[in-house]
Amino acid sequence: MTDQDLKNKVVNTLLNKRVTGSNKTSIDTLLNYSVRDSEQGKARDLLKDEMLPNAEASIQQVGGGARENVQLADVKEAVRYLYEHGGDVPWGFREYIEDDWEPPEDE
Repeated sequence: MTDQDLKNKVVNTLLNKRVTGSNKTSIDTLLNYSVRDSEQGKARDLLKDEMLPNAEASIQQVGGGARENVQLADVKEAVRYLYEHGGDVPWGFREYIEDDWEPPEDE
């Protein structure tokens, strides 16, 4: 599984579980729901080293100290991220896809 596939699975899980607003989830719980055990180490590295510092897909860390809780800051941005990076947009969020978006080109 590619790095982008792992990132897409994480974002998809956050959308499906509606982890936004006052809802949050720990990184461990998120990874348990989104990826297989053998891929959790790589997914954790991607989340902590790339996605959180760069605010990819509007993922943000909430809480402080040793708490490792995350949530989506902007649902529309997360949907757009999935759409543009070849991920599966969950059914209930397809209304956030704007008509002027171009589908991602196949590589």
